[in-house]
Amino acid sequence: MRRPGGQTRGFTLIELLIVVAVIAVVAMAAAPAVNSFTGTNARVAAGQLAGASRYLFDTAALRHETCRLALDMDKRAWWAECTAAAQEGRRRQPVVAKDGTAEDDEEALARKFADERDPEKYRFFTRARFSEFKDREVKRRPLPGSAAFDGLWTPRQREVQSKGTGYVYYYPQGQSDSAQVSVADGDNVYTVVLEPLTGRARVVAGRPEVPR
Repeated sequence: MRRPGGQTRGFTLIELLIVVAVIAVVAMAAAPAVNSFTGTNARVAAGQLAGASRYLFDTAALRHETCRLALDMDKRAWWAECTAAAQEGRRRQPVVAKDGTAEDDEEALARKFADERDPEKYRFFTRARFSEFKDREVKRRPLPGSAAFDGLWTPRQREVQSKGTGYVYYYPQGQSDSAQVSVADGDNVYTVVLEPLTGRARVVAGRPEVPR
């Protein structure tokens, strides 16, 4: 800006602060759209799920108990559960399905795991009781930003699950479900692929074809 007489002056400190504040607001408003475009949220979520999967694989073997990764696809959140806490006599609220049926109801569980071919696993799934495993590494948390679950596949399912609450199980013998967990953010999809014998959880871009 020119002063009378042809002299120029710079911006005042207040003017500079206003400009910086405006730039910060614009950047914050644009961040979610940028993350959705680049798939950052989906990639971060898949990495967190892969880390939680590896942690539960080791935890189940070290603690000699069965654990599971719970995925609430409708509320876009996940957490961990294990059997030992329930066996210690701690009380917990039952998980209730949308139809009002308690997840722990034996008849409901029998229907849910009707496709399980292993008789020992079938008996376990229909009788076991789980409580939330409140370890900071696998504490309950929502998916970041606008990321959402895009599908869950395990060998117990005929089709990829996209609604309700799904589970991936980890066993005390040092094994787990073979599983694929997909997370999407906009058009960007990342999938956690879990190997049952090694516990390796790798993140791949896109939706791999599920085994048949």
